[in-house]
Amino acid sequence: MKRTFLLLMSILVWTAIVSAQNQEYRLRHDSLYVYTSWEQMFDNDPYMLVVNPEITANTEFNVEFDGIKKDLRKTINDESVAVALGDTVWYINTKWLKNNFKGECKQMKNFVPLYFSAKIAFMQWGKPLNFGQQFLQSLIEEGYEYNEVVTRADLYLINFENNLVEKINSDKLSDMLSIYRDLQRRYDSMGDYKESYMIANFFLQYVQRINEDPNIPYLF
Repeated sequence: MKRTFLLLMSILVWTAIVSAQNQEYRLRHDSLYVYTSWEQMFDNDPYMLVVNPEITANTEFNVEFDGIKKDLRKTINDESVAVALGDTVWYINTKWLKNNFKGECKQMKNFVPLYFSAKIAFMQWGKPLNFGQQFLQSLIEEGYEYNEVVTRADLYLINFENNLVEKINSDKLSDMLSIYRDLQRRYDSMGDYKESYMIANFFLQYVQRINEDPNIPYLF
């Protein structure tokens, strides 16, 4: 699998059932693919398929999967590396992540958004800014608040060389861009280079470059 799943600005269009009492919302999706290794993910060969799972979003970057038989839920929560809703929206299992990686993933819970190609893997995570019915409605209706949350969220690189999860801040990004001096010069010259939206903009340009660069090795 050499496609890149870059959906940072995508809005997930699901049928939502809002639970105002506990400040959560519950969603249904027709298919949840479960992967227990990166090889399965790259080969597009899931370990199993769960039909019509219930998705509980505790925050915009923290989801759980419910309404599933106990044995299947144990596999998802304890054995999976990642899951995919349909074939494009991916979440990484933070329990697996914490068991195998060091670094900045201690606060992450359950499943968080994952983006990857054959050459790079990274996540998006941030603390909720305004969680409640207003946020839920903006998510469903593609409103302004959701876009603000996405552009202000942080990106985290999954580094397989040293088993480290690294937050992509301005210093880290400038160092990563050093292999493409034109990108690095443009980025370092930006007055707002420390802002999350600018980091995301240039990081995605970096991702595109390395995916097209024959000198960059595959992850596996």
